[in-house]
Amino acid sequence: MAGGACPFTLTKRLLYHALLTGILLIVVVVQGVLLDVYIIYSDHTIIENYFWLVPDFLLVFGFVAAMASGYKNNKTKKSDVCQNDHRVKTEETESLHTNILGKHYLPFYVWMVYSVLLVAKIAIIFKSQVPNKLEATDRLSPQLLKIAMSLTCIIFALLVEGQTSPDKHCEKNYYIQTLSHGTAFEILDSVTFISLLIQSESHFVLPVTLENAIIFFSCMNFVLPGIALVKLSRCDYGESPVCIVTSVLYKLCHLWFINVTYFIIRVHLWGGFSVAVSPFIVKNIYHIFSNMMDIWRETKPLWSIFKAFVNKCKRVQDSSAEEREATEITEGIEMNATNSSVGDSATGSDRFEEIDLKVK
Repeated sequence: MAGGACPFTLTKRLLYHALLTGILLIVVVVQGVLLDVYIIYSDHTIIENYFWLVPDFLLVFGFVAAMASGYKNNKTKKSDVCQNDHRVKTEETESLHTNILGKHYLPFYVWMVYSVLLVAKIAIIFKSQVPNKLEATDRLSPQLLKIAMSLTCIIFALLVEGQTSPDKHCEKNYYIQTLSHGTAFEILDSVTFISLLIQSESHFVLPVTLENAIIFFSCMNFVLPGIALVKLSRCDYGESPVCIVTSVLYKLCHLWFINVTYFIIRVHLWGGFSVAVSPFIVKNIYHIFSNMMDIWRETKPLWSIFKAFVNKCKRVQDSSAEEREATEITEGIEMNATNSSVGDSATGSDRFEEIDLKVK
């Protein structure tokens, strides 16, 4: 506060954004502390296990910065609309295209740091066989561990919501909510998939190679929402058309690394080892065909652009070849004309000498 004036105006938009940020920070802290407790439970005598609390504390500032950036961008958009000045957006559009991550790049960086930290914790917990040392009646039960990992979908939804305006009757918000719901569904599938490693639920000890594969592909699904953030950032969260390349890449990753892989491993466990698998196997089948159809529809414009580019290159090559041929023909004509003029002059001089001799 300077000179008795409030540095900001307290509005409904600000209160809404502050509420979202507060809930997001609470969920991030709860998830981080719960996973840290599971790591410490594996061996509380190791001092290094307690240092996992430090990056969790620092990560809070990253989420605050990402949410503040979203509020600032929404406020700028609102002032631009009120002024109805298209020249103000010109510089923003130019800067958007100069950055491969788009205008809202800060949420992507925060999510990547968060997801890497989350993947490291999950890998340590399951490789230490912590869930298999717990009973369902314990306070730190396997069920609580699954709930802690499932909080990731809430964190993603709140982070995305903090980058958008709270207008309800808006088509772009419907698209963003659909993407958030789909991402949450995929994360829940990953949590269910990695639960196959909990022996109290699967009643089966998996081979080490298969166990590592399940951990790897499950953890990958916690990183893939970063591509969705890039996809939203490049389209300015619905203000611009969606980038086809980013959209196709996002769906390809989910098609091969998540749905196809999960389906194959689940069928292998079900048919080869008689392990009870989740009904999410039906979701994998549905999303395989759904993603293939979406990729086919979205790659049609890319294929048209590619064919147009190839045709353009062919026309350029043909025109350059025609220019070279025309140049060669022109040079040949000039050389023939030069040779003929030289020959005519030489013949004329010979005839002059012969006539001169006859006169004599």
